[in-house]
Amino acid sequence: MNKPITRLAASSPQANQLTKHNTTEGAIAKVILKKDLRALTEIERVQYNFALCRTIGLNPLTNPIDYLDSNGKLVPYVNATGVAQLRAIHGISTKITNRLTDKENFHHVTAVATDPQGRSEESVAILALVDKYGKPLKGQKKADQMMKCCTKAKRRATLALMGIPWTDGESINRSRSFDPPSDILPIEDDF
Repeated sequence: MNKPITRLAASSPQANQLTKHNTTEGAIAKVILKKDLRALTEIERVQYNFALCRTIGLNPLTNPIDYLDSNGKLVPYVNATGVAQLRAIHGISTKITNRLTDKENFHHVTAVATDPQGRSEESVAILALVDKYGKPLKGQKKADQMMKCCTKAKRRATLALMGIPWTDGESINRSRSFDPPSDILPIEDDF
């Protein structure tokens, strides 16, 4: 025999547990406790993304944050769009102070990011100038890897200056993207 359907009282413990899901506060709490966005539903991930963008001053509609698989956890990654926004918003300038390629075919780039108050942060990026078989890169592939190293150094210096110690993006697989339903996106005034 089927059990009758009962409704949860608004103040019941079960109802209180249900309200903790799919809220911005619930999403943030899950991320803080588990340091992994995999625990979030898609709705919570969108809410977390908007809250994160609001916190660091980014426009979430430009997709400034990617999500990457890192050591079995899903983590936020401020992409090139996000870093460019941070530089523009906060008046941060970057400068390459050193580059060299060593005899083992590693390209080293040092960059400094400076804010309008004169505070600065230095960061180093190192990338191998060899293919997956260990053969030295040549031509455009070598040039692309050298430019990637410059971008990486400037990105890292900018994020360090902003106090955002997020993952580097190396040895990480991009997470599957998703299209959130439009009815769950916050209204424009929310960010």
